[in-house]
Amino acid sequence: MTLGLNKSIGLLAALLILGIAGVTVYRNLGDDPIASPPELAISADEASSPRQSVTIPGGIYLIGHESGPRDVRPSRQIELKPFEIDATEVTNAMFAQFVDETGYLTDAERSGKSLVFDLASQQFTRRQGANWKTPTGPGSSIVGKEDHPVVQVSWYDAQAYAHWAGKSLPTEFQWEAAARGKNLEQDYPWRLTPVSRFPAMANLWEGNFPIHDQGTDGYSGTSPVANYPSAENGLYDLAGNVAEWTSSWYATDSYDRIDIQNPSGPTSGEARVTRGGSWLSSDQTGTSEAMVWYRSKLAPEMSNNFTGFRCVGK
Repeated sequence: MTLGLNKSIGLLAALLILGIAGVTVYRNLGDDPIASPPELAISADEASSPRQSVTIPGGIYLIGHESGPRDVRPSRQIELKPFEIDATEVTNAMFAQFVDETGYLTDAERSGKSLVFDLASQQFTRRQGANWKTPTGPGSSIVGKEDHPVVQVSWYDAQAYAHWAGKSLPTEFQWEAAARGKNLEQDYPWRLTPVSRFPAMANLWEGNFPIHDQGTDGYSGTSPVANYPSAENGLYDLAGNVAEWTSSWYATDSYDRIDIQNPSGPTSGEARVTRGGSWLSSDQTGTSEAMVWYRSKLAPEMSNNFTGFRCVGK
């Protein structure tokens, strides 16, 4: 789907409800607010403590799925060199430290608005005053949610944080290799067994989307990072909580033309790939965004309250 400036928010909502992650590019409008982190109920030492990272060994990995959507076919084997990836998504406390040290203004702060899925109205709206400090608009706050993943960050915001941290965003192929591991048959970051249940495994939408999230996993909206079981390699929240930006440009036919060794994807495009399920993800169609091979896309200027990121070492 081509992202365009002139698509209406009604069409955007309809596409998102259908599980299509392509969304409208918006212009940055409005006055720049003063960049200051909120008061956090966490000490500066805790906020600045480095998060644990996981080493993903080099070798052969499988990407894609032959029975999945067109953009995850053909399934390919690729070779990756070893890399380090953050065990968790970047949290509000971590992003607050970045803002405190740099005075950085996010795209949502510059434009004065951002996309919000509102649980009460069951609608997607472009809401004035929504940004990383007030994720659903005025009256909302991240105070008490310092260990939740930061949201309302564009690809450019995530890239700026990664540069400040001396890291980078993962390619979508690094992300999938980290989520799938060496188990070529694995659709999820953990093996599903007869006793496995999604509410116990990941923060996902439960119930009829978008009518009602039953919240039997304990949360409607984001949850603290590392709140659910990790993958076998020690990575958390790959299937739920928030979707994650990658460094890769999106193309429907990416897998037809990528390099076999250390692929990064197309060199240009209109949207960046996001990976992983979020608290909004549902498997009502039989295919879930929580599956390790599922690809989504967003315009790099876009921010919302269900997409965040994690980093890899350079």
